[in-house]
Amino acid sequence: MPPVERPRLNRVRRAVFGAAFGAVATAWATSPAQAAEPTVAFVVARADTLIGLSSQVLVSPAAWREVARLNHLHNPNRILPGQVLMIPTRLMRSTAVGARLISAVGDVQAGDAPAPTGTVLAEGQSLQTGPASSAVLELADGSRLQLPPSSLLQVAASRVYGARGAAPGATRAADASVSNASGGWFAGTMRVLRGSVEVFATKVLRARPLEVVTPTAVVGVRGTQYRVGLDAGAESLTHSEVIDGAVRFDAASGAAGTELPSGFGASISAGASAPTVAKLLAAPDLSAVPAHFDKPLVRFALPAQTTPLRVQVASDSAFEKVVSDQRIETGADVRIAGLADAPWHLRVRRIDAQGIEGYDATRSFVLKARPTPPAYRAPRSGAKQAVGSVEFAWAPNDAAPHVHLQVAEDAAFTRVVQDRDHLTGTTLRIDMPTAGSYFWRLGSVRDDGDAGPFGDAQPFELRPMPAPPAGGRSADGSALVFTWSGRPQDRQQVQLARDAAFRQITAQAELTSSEWTLPLPSQSGRYYFRYRSVEPDGFVSPYSDTLRVDVPHDWSGLWLLLPAAVLLF
Repeated sequence: MPPVERPRLNRVRRAVFGAAFGAVATAWATSPAQAAEPTVAFVVARADTLIGLSSQVLVSPAAWREVARLNHLHNPNRILPGQVLMIPTRLMRSTAVGARLISAVGDVQAGDAPAPTGTVLAEGQSLQTGPASSAVLELADGSRLQLPPSSLLQVAASRVYGARGAAPGATRAADASVSNASGGWFAGTMRVLRGSVEVFATKVLRARPLEVVTPTAVVGVRGTQYRVGLDAGAESLTHSEVIDGAVRFDAASGAAGTELPSGFGASISAGASAPTVAKLLAAPDLSAVPAHFDKPLVRFALPAQTTPLRVQVASDSAFEKVVSDQRIETGADVRIAGLADAPWHLRVRRIDAQGIEGYDATRSFVLKARPTPPAYRAPRSGAKQAVGSVEFAWAPNDAAPHVHLQVAEDAAFTRVVQDRDHLTGTTLRIDMPTAGSYFWRLGSVRDDGDAGPFGDAQPFELRPMPAPPAGGRSADGSALVFTWSGRPQDRQQVQLARDAAFRQITAQAELTSSEWTLPLPSQSGRYYFRYRSVEPDGFVSPYSDTLRVDVPHDWSGLWLLLPAAVLLF
């Protein structure tokens, strides 16, 4: 008999399903040790008979007798349209139905083969994601499973029960979605072998709750949004968090479990007698996370956090295309490497002491880190030199041959004093006559004009040139005295030479004052003086301008020879 498709009958079925939902849901909510066998509310269509249903819906021609007994039917040959029969799923014929991969980012594999979007996974097949990869699997009832990076999931069971006309052992196409009103109840079991999965379960009646199992837990759901994670290790910790709806969380060992409502989570490790239940932690505050990043390594801190964090990055706001998934320990900076220049979406949640993950906080940001700035060569960070010609040098960037150079009086570059764009080559000299503290930075520019971010600002300092010295012979003519303006904290290095190139130095010294007195040279002629300052931080200034001094011949000894000269005459 073909499936009944009359709109009136479908409305009747939906109404009856709503009335029957409470009874079925109550059976699902019991623990494995207490649960009645899975049963569905089957609505009789026009002209249906139990014997007729045996060839279409039930597992064998003899199954109708048990259905009649369980439903207290006095006359099995008389069932009416709209009548509800409670039928155990073990008596209903099932059809295997595949799960379809609707999103695959990066390294996604079904078994050992690459799994592109559209791949259909049959019962027993597994799906795994690489370290920077993610996938979304859609089940036959429309539920979606999101696999973040480094996760492994097996489709343990995916079947439709009670579909009219289904042949035993048949397999339906993965895109043949299941609707209770059109004949068929879905039942699925997904096994998490590594990592985690986030489930968006449709709110429909099923032959059995949609289950996610791990080595230590069984999580059953009727219709909700929840997560299940398996932390690898000796304890095989399973945790689950309910965002919307409710789930049943049971120990895989069969020990007593619990019903988890929205806003709660549970965790259990191997050997534990019962799960630990806790309220989900509030979402962290991401307001301090910048909206723009300009370095390939995205790095930021959340100093107010007192728990570990789970941090994910995706290219879409629904987080179906997650490319980074990591746990950040308390107090550590978040570091995300390997992202391309693009808009991104950040999702962060707290993790409590039981491994239960809290509510999500999300924030969007833009990464523009390329082309990367050239490598700086000179002046080096913290360099000091005298005012005058400053040489800026950098290494070439083959991917972006043009350079944008800026010099400013402040690290924020609000007071820019030099701005040179589209430079070629690897050096540039700029005359800078004013002493002070400065910062310089570089950015790369591609041939098409695409400009990358500036690199880190590099500080340097320009010190003033020494003031010109003054001096000459002392008032009594017996010495040379030189003076100049200098700072009390500086040491002064002085030189006196017979030549302007200071190759014939006749006297030199290091002083703590800005005055030098030395005896008048015994030899007459022209002399040259200069000085330089050694500052407390080790900076040695250039030499000052040269001061020229003439030392005359000393004729005083000739008066002693005058009497002898008179006697000769």
